[in-house]
Amino acid sequence: MKRKLLQCLRLRQGVSAALSRSCSSLSGRLNQVLTTRKLPLFYDYLHPQPSHLLNATLTDLFPKQQPFVLESRTLPSIKTPLHMAPGHHLVYFPPQVTLSQLLSDGTDVLHSPGDPFNRRLWAGGKVRFPILSGPLLDGSRAVCLETIRDVTVNGLKGEEKIVVSIERRVGVLKERDEEEHDIRRRIWTENEEENGQASVIETRNLIFMREKTQEQLENDKKNFGENNRIIKPPSDAQFRYGIRPNKSLLFRFSALTFNAHLIHLDKIYTQHTEGYRNLLVHGPLTLTLLLTAMQGHLQSRHFIKDIEYRNLAPLYVDEELTVCGKPKTGRRTDAWDVWIEGPEGGLAVRGSVQTEAV
Repeated sequence: MKRKLLQCLRLRQGVSAALSRSCSSLSGRLNQVLTTRKLPLFYDYLHPQPSHLLNATLTDLFPKQQPFVLESRTLPSIKTPLHMAPGHHLVYFPPQVTLSQLLSDGTDVLHSPGDPFNRRLWAGGKVRFPILSGPLLDGSRAVCLETIRDVTVNGLKGEEKIVVSIERRVGVLKERDEEEHDIRRRIWTENEEENGQASVIETRNLIFMREKTQEQLENDKKNFGENNRIIKPPSDAQFRYGIRPNKSLLFRFSALTFNAHLIHLDKIYTQHTEGYRNLLVHGPLTLTLLLTAMQGHLQSRHFIKDIEYRNLAPLYVDEELTVCGKPKTGRRTDAWDVWIEGPEGGLAVRGSVQTEAV
């Protein structure tokens, strides 16, 4: 009996070691390929129009933020420019790819690890604002420099999840033409904690997975009406905004961010290919909602210094969500917990914000 138990233990350890080596080998290969992939520079002009259109889209979602509402009615002039609001960098520097560079689900090839990991989800990330008030929307030419900082592989063989961490650095260009290598040297830093001459630094964590089998999809469809395990959210929120995201909101945000991912646009695809019961709210839209609610609550007393967040559960079109926040327990008022609750009150997005007084 003891011998059999030892044999089973050795077999299990052997299988675990083999799986570990398999994941380690895959992780090493993908790390080598993706972190050395040179991504193109994305140029844009910091005109107020994209930010203005995002404001017009968000205004009805945050009716208490009166100054925000008034600003959204008229396109601001570049002669008296406003600063870019937190999160509005998301509607600048879109992926400048051709139609042939889009995959079948509408995502682009820039960060994809390739077959068989063809499904993509936005897991979360973090954003730092070295220039607290944000860059001026004065029509200046600016650049976004993207690099893949890290790749990790989680899960058993055949069920791997590839986490690709992408860093985006936004900086205003100098008046004279700059060579690409000069731009990279000025804005990018080897140490990701350093700011260089960037005005916004964002890390995006994307998860890539295998396509679902027909059996998995059938099982998903059977459970469309059921909620998964509910994670209890924090209590005693200092602010709460109830929002019901509709198809128009999802379409507008897709258009503003030049995002053709079908899980936000095509219900049939989302149900029959991805196995979700309805269109999904964008990961970057949840980030935008958190930042907009937080900055609106702070008004002009503080600026957001940085935010870190994780998407824990899907949020769906036409289902109520609530954006919440409160000061961290036992901390100064510059540290906040922020989160989004789903329709049943469960935790869907969790984050933390650091602020700085004006």
